[in-house]
Amino acid sequence: MGSSLIGLNAASAAAVIVATVIGGQTAPLSAATTENLRSTAIDYPGATSTVARGINDSGQIVGTYSCSAACTRPDTGEVSAAGGHGFLLDNGVYTRIDVPAAGASATTARGISVQGTIVGHYNVGGVTHGFTYSPADGTWVYPIDVPADRFDHPSATLRNTLVINMSPQGYLVGCFHEDSQTMTTMHGWVGRLQRDRDLDDFAVLATIHDPDTMNNGVAATGRIAGFYLSEGVSYIADENGIITTFTFDGNLFTLAWANNARGDVVGVHGDNPANTVGSPVHPRGFLRDGHGDFRDLAVPNATVTQVFGVNDARDVVGSYTDAASKTHGFVARLGNQGNR
Repeated sequence: MGSSLIGLNAASAAAVIVATVIGGQTAPLSAATTENLRSTAIDYPGATSTVARGINDSGQIVGTYSCSAACTRPDTGEVSAAGGHGFLLDNGVYTRIDVPAAGASATTARGISVQGTIVGHYNVGGVTHGFTYSPADGTWVYPIDVPADRFDHPSATLRNTLVINMSPQGYLVGCFHEDSQTMTTMHGWVGRLQRDRDLDDFAVLATIHDPDTMNNGVAATGRIAGFYLSEGVSYIADENGIITTFTFDGNLFTLAWANNARGDVVGVHGDNPANTVGSPVHPRGFLRDGHGDFRDLAVPNATVTQVFGVNDARDVVGSYTDAASKTHGFVARLGNQGNR
């Protein structure tokens, strides 16, 4: 990967990130246009709600669905327990994804690599662990856990590891935090699995804003996209290790969820200002292209639109809420509209 951030060893990567974020500048504002998405709804058969979270260049989509009570697929008779489950949508076929660990629940499929490897996290006994799954050969890797000594308090009872995405080179990104204290103990991380399934080339995204970072996207170029959760300020770590912070036009609360090799970043913004503790108010999706230009993304007639994934062809996935307050997943191909 040459001089990319991902090509650095753990210590060098962490040092570069620390140094560059301090000098990072917020991107200049530009006049955002709005694109009404020509979307296709994604609804896991029989589910109460569905969210699409990741898409690769082959068009394979992963996400989550929930059942308010045990739900039955009308097409196959498959029964899903109440709660959350992951899914894969491949060539129109839905497949449930549940980590087969003892006591596992709440499997969340977050991303899918160009090779078709699914990544995400699940819960056992109140603790969140990461996983990878390759449907082609049925190989699971779990649990994936950040080493205890990297936590702020290594002896904490509940040490949570979330895997959010995976690059073509096999690097994983995500975050870790203690107990339910996401605002005070959360850190973004990057690493990859060794043969013994321990994390290698591991680096923590240490910044002057720490704790509170979450790494969500990692492109083939090695660029990472993420955000400072409580502040609603997003960032990019580029291939030279430089970090740029940005917010949607008007300095609004902005959460970057994914990026691609052409430099696009997608995510969710609210009407509320950044640097306020909370979450996006009246959430809408956004695109930030490689030139720093923004675009509002909205599913027509939806009360809420959120964008969580993008591939190199600018296919985006996410969720929307309709007038009846039901949440659906969606996929859409972005138009040009002046963005390059």
